[in-house]
Amino acid sequence: MNKRQLRLISSLSASKLADLLVSAKTTLPALLLAAGAPAWMVGWLVPIRESGALLPQAPLGVLLRRLPARHRIWRLGMHIQILSVLGIAASGLVLEGAVAGWCMLGALVMLSLGRSACSLTMKDIQADIADKGERGKLLGIASTVSGILTLCIAVPLTFFGDELGNNIAAGITIVAAGSFTIGLFVLYSNHTCVETNDDGTSGFSWQFDNTVYRFILVRGLFVHSALLAPYFMIQSDQDAMQLLPFFLAAQALATMLSSYVWGSVADKSARLTLQLAGGLALLACALLIWLPDHNAYTAGLSFFVLAVAHTGVRTGRKTYSLDVKEGQQRTELVAFSNTAIGIILLGFGAFYAFLSATTDLNIVAIMSGALMAGMLLTLILPSEKAKG
Repeated sequence: MNKRQLRLISSLSASKLADLLVSAKTTLPALLLAAGAPAWMVGWLVPIRESGALLPQAPLGVLLRRLPARHRIWRLGMHIQILSVLGIAASGLVLEGAVAGWCMLGALVMLSLGRSACSLTMKDIQADIADKGERGKLLGIASTVSGILTLCIAVPLTFFGDELGNNIAAGITIVAAGSFTIGLFVLYSNHTCVETNDDGTSGFSWQFDNTVYRFILVRGLFVHSALLAPYFMIQSDQDAMQLLPFFLAAQALATMLSSYVWGSVADKSARLTLQLAGGLALLACALLIWLPDHNAYTAGLSFFVLAVAHTGVRTGRKTYSLDVKEGQQRTELVAFSNTAIGIILLGFGAFYAFLSATTDLNIVAIMSGALMAGMLLTLILPSEKAKG
């Protein structure tokens, strides 16, 4: 492993830690409510954080045709994230009520835009630094490091979660800004330029082969590995606050223990990684539905299996998108597919929320069927390791 790869792993680990610290599921809701913002604003945190980072990537991918120096766009995105996180912290410390809430949501929009730029350009940086057959392992190592750090953070949060107030949450957010800053400067010296071959006449048109659309179809079904998570808490017989420390620890352990293994498998075949991860996700659903005693430990076990599966899904689809295309084609595949997934996430989220509110159907069972379809449809994906 050379120095550039070590810097890449360090930068990715720091960024993943920062993402944890400004999580829309933990720290940001606490900060928002502690500032006295309306409770309904909490419901917008996850959609803004996730879809906000995905939806802009298609138009950004087209703009990047004329911006081959990808390291500059990545640096800009990191600066935007740092300033946005500081803005969130300042809003929580200085402002109150709805004004604080609106300012935090506005800063979160900017944070998501910065994340969008970094996510897209980081694929080119990773591909420039590591060859095929090595990228999955590097992603796995970075995820493992972030999992260890996550576990170190999850334990004190388990003990002090009830005392988490405005100043503490704001302090965690400031630490996240520091982690983003470390990630920026560790990789600041890197230069990555992509040959775009754009003559200025392509405009906003897209020229894809069937591989891209097949990938979006399969990946769109595998988003259920993420959508399942809150339903594991909802469907359990235990109180959500009682489950929270178990779920935090389970997620950290799953990331720490499985990331490198998934990365190694993905370097052999990303399609196989998705198939195995899908099978584990189905096992997690079966454990949740069929275990007779839904206490905190059995719920935590089910969630641990799901977290291992989701880590595999993320590693598999990232490695596939890195390896199946080259140069600008890779950038546009990632951009277009991410925007499509942002739309799919919003659609599925609204659909399952509607089903939960109006029917007594088992949502976990329905999602299991979608995952099964995704596993079968991986067979239509061409091999990402093939040359040419």
